[in-house]
Amino acid sequence: MERALVTRLYRDEASQQTVMLMEGTQSKERIKVTIPYQKAGILALEAHGLNDRCPLYGMFSQCVGELGAAFGSVVLNCEGPRCTHGAVSLSHDGRTSWIGGDVVELVAFAMHTHIPIYISKSDTSESEEDEGQPRAKTMLPSVFVDALEDIFSSESDTDYSSSDPSDR
Repeated sequence: MERALVTRLYRDEASQQTVMLMEGTQSKERIKVTIPYQKAGILALEAHGLNDRCPLYGMFSQCVGELGAAFGSVVLNCEGPRCTHGAVSLSHDGRTSWIGGDVVELVAFAMHTHIPIYISKSDTSESEEDEGQPRAKTMLPSVFVDALEDIFSSESDTDYSSSDPSDR
């Protein structure tokens, strides 16, 4: 697992698809993640602080903080050439739980709240193992967890494909 930064958002002329370019901070490896054009606006606006969910992100961060918990990091799982899903960690009382979500929504949240983004290339991750854990482990009101899951989830199970590994 390696920490990564979003370095660029652009429309690829060859494929006519929108690409989110991420770069590993240690290896400098570039990962091109294809995202839906409609969702690219979320990241573009977030980069300028204009995302319409900014107040919501801030409110949830503050509420979770007031409850004695904290968001830790976002982990995106890239299996081969595809980023299939991700999760944000939520720590409370020395326990960590994971809230899964849409790749673009999680990246936008991480950008807004200034939490690190990690890329995991393994087939299984901590987030997959913890997703089956009961929610009670967070000791937070379920209304917050439900709302976060709704915010971070996608209307469809979108599979964001990254470019061929040889193009990285």
